[in-house]
Amino acid sequence: MTQEKKISVKKPAYLQNDILADEIREMMKSKNKLFFNIMGSIGAGKTFLLERIAEKLSPYFRIFVINGDIATTIDADRIAKKGVDTVQINTGGGCHLNAKLIKNELDKINVDDYDIFFTENVGNLICPAAWDVGAQKNIVVVSITEGEYVIKKHPIIFKGAQIAVINKCDLDGLGFDSQVLVEDAKKIKSNMDVLCTSAKQITGIDELIASLGIKIQ
Repeated sequence: MTQEKKISVKKPAYLQNDILADEIREMMKSKNKLFFNIMGSIGAGKTFLLERIAEKLSPYFRIFVINGDIATTIDADRIAKKGVDTVQINTGGGCHLNAKLIKNELDKINVDDYDIFFTENVGNLICPAAWDVGAQKNIVVVSITEGEYVIKKHPIIFKGAQIAVINKCDLDGLGFDSQVLVEDAKKIKSNMDVLCTSAKQITGIDELIASLGIKIQ
């Protein structure tokens, strides 16, 4: 009699990803490089924040940005105009980046040519939470326009983050106070840095860069 056995492929896939992510992290550490993974919903302001960060840092550091999206090179093209090198990964429907995709792009360049690496993950607050890309710090960006319950509804991605950014704070007070989001983030992870920014008004950018551990000489 033939017996059927169900095998979950999810756990081995995660395990292989985590092993490769650790290898990326160790490689970056050994070369004294910084690598940050930025996550958030479509429209939260991830690309705009990266543009502001690039404006501040590109005169002093060599920066490489890996942009993830289902289609187009819109985000990579925008950031490239700020004096940094970029590459666009189009997932064709995939809702997240993973360590293998990142490693593939790193293998195409000389990592020693750069000081700081950023990944702008595919825009959503669900899938990227489960996939380690090998970054030293994960940053989650939400915006005032996503409503006062956005953090409460997506606790998992914040548990794996070191920095939470409440963006579009120039719109603070439109229905609720941004402090609500700050408090929600702290309830999920008390030791997480929580910052309020406005990419449009260029506020909070210096504080974000400091939270990344980057010092401009």
